[in-house]
Amino acid sequence: MNADELLKRYAAGERDFHETNLKEAYLTEAFLVEINLACATLNEINLTLTDLSWANLLGAVLKNAVLVMTKLNGANLSKADLIFSRLTGAEMIQVNLNKANLSQTKMIGVDLTGASLCQANLIEANLIDACLDNTDFTKANLTDAKLRGASLKQANLKGALLYEANFQGADLRGADLRGANLSGAILCGANLEGAKLDDETDFSGVIHFFIRQK
Repeated sequence: MNADELLKRYAAGERDFHETNLKEAYLTEAFLVEINLACATLNEINLTLTDLSWANLLGAVLKNAVLVMTKLNGANLSKADLIFSRLTGAEMIQVNLNKANLSQTKMIGVDLTGASLCQANLIEANLIDACLDNTDFTKANLTDAKLRGASLKQANLKGALLYEANFQGADLRGADLRGANLSGAILCGANLEGAKLDDETDFSGVIHFFIRQK
């Protein structure tokens, strides 16, 4: 299926496009709210400024996809493969990214407020200046992730793997870090006021760790 056909069928009221192959399709600025693209092949697709709010992208393959400034609020991206994709400036409030593969994904300035990323793979993900307040990262893998200047207020990072992640200047006030592995992490200027820690929180080898005061 090509982009034009999908847009025509969507305009006619069709919403179910599961397992569709839209590899390398150009769908910028499209309105595709509540579309079903579960298990679809979307490699190298361009969805810049497209509205995919409440879309079903369960298990979709979005390798090298361009999702710059895309609206994905409330979308289901559980188990989706987003490796090497670009999500700069995307709106992803309350999105479901449980068990998604976001390894080496560019997510600068993304808004993931209240999103669920349980067990997600975020190895080397770029989340600089991202809004991650109240986001659930339970047991997520954020090894070597870039989180400089990110807001993680009240974020759930229980049991998360944060090995050598860069939290320089990040706001972690009230974050739950119980059982998290922060060994080798960079926490220069990070604010951990009110953060929840326990005996299983691993801070071994943390670089310049201190709690910034108000």
